[in-house]
Amino acid sequence: MTYFYGLTLSMDLPARICIMFCLLLAGRVGAQSPAIDSLQRVAKKGNAAAQVALGDAYFHGAGVQKNYIEAVKWYRKAADAGDAEGQNDLGYMYEHGRGVERSNTEAITLYRKSAAQGFARGECNLGNMHEKGNGTFVDYAEAMKWYRSAADKKYDYGYLNVGRMYENGYGVPKDEAEAVKWYRLASDGGNTMAQGMLGYMLEQGRGTKADTAEALLMYRRAAHNDDATAQANLGRMYYFGNPYLKKDAKEAEYWFHRAARGGNAGAQYILGQMHETGVGDVIPKDLTEAAELYMAAAKQDHKGAQARLGRMYYYGYGVPQDHAEAARWYKKAEARGDAFAAGCLGIMMYEGQGVAKDSVNAVLLLRKAARAGIRDAQTYMDTHGLK
Repeated sequence: MTYFYGLTLSMDLPARICIMFCLLLAGRVGAQSPAIDSLQRVAKKGNAAAQVALGDAYFHGAGVQKNYIEAVKWYRKAADAGDAEGQNDLGYMYEHGRGVERSNTEAITLYRKSAAQGFARGECNLGNMHEKGNGTFVDYAEAMKWYRSAADKKYDYGYLNVGRMYENGYGVPKDEAEAVKWYRLASDGGNTMAQGMLGYMLEQGRGTKADTAEALLMYRRAAHNDDATAQANLGRMYYFGNPYLKKDAKEAEYWFHRAARGGNAGAQYILGQMHETGVGDVIPKDLTEAAELYMAAAKQDHKGAQARLGRMYYYGYGVPQDHAEAARWYKKAEARGDAFAAGCLGIMMYEGQGVAKDSVNAVLLLRKAARAGIRDAQTYMDTHGLK
């Protein structure tokens, strides 16, 4: 294995691919591997590709114990030597605060150096900084420039990001058909996120003719590669069914659960509903589990989950009854436009439950909820003679 690794370096193959391949062959991921010893010897001699690969090994815990500080050390050596990949990877560590103090200023400086050398991943990261306004002002035109440059190199995330810009009209006129074109290029290149996004465009008929069958195919591809959004969409298709897919609560629960574990707030919310009510013999009613799922989604500002969590606290479903906590979550949901939460909060304000009694604002909230079709709000107003 050591001979193979040394040979691949001499053949000028990408060091990071070689080392990961060696480690997988050795079956030693997570523990010190002989391949690491060889890699360290080459990296210490100043080989930038080996330094980046060693940084990757420490970043992922492949062949060594995961250690972000050690990863930064090796990325920095490559970056200081002018290696574009090392500059990009060190920029990532600064952007996300891994092994170093978080600094968007340092990150964008390093991304600029990497992008200036034409490194596609560095170009995309620099574009993202301009798009989000991290370490600089929001500048969609500048972001699009770098995304296009990466796309010109046939980099799948370049395609993906150009597609996003067209879908949202960031820096370019909104053009969903153009977005679909770029998503398809990224998808054909194996980009999991693009497959999920293309699936959504196909399902909704946005920028292209609606095609549920192809949408399902895209969702499946992305879902099996752990894209949480695609998993949530696939779960939804199983839950509601369509001409190409029979309803299957068990399969829906499986994909919602995977998406929820991946941090998808929508899946956490729907799975919470399933646990709150129970679904036949597939999912038993479990209010504690429901409350935990609502909490996970609510913390990501999912307004529906915030409203449901408020209800759980109001009645003591799966959590200790706490009107003040209920009011807190209703306020968050109402601020995001949830009509149900507005009605519930209005009632609590009128009654002085968990919040100071305030009949004026209570009536305003109840009216808002009633206009949105919340029957309980209208019934409460009628019962109490409120207009």
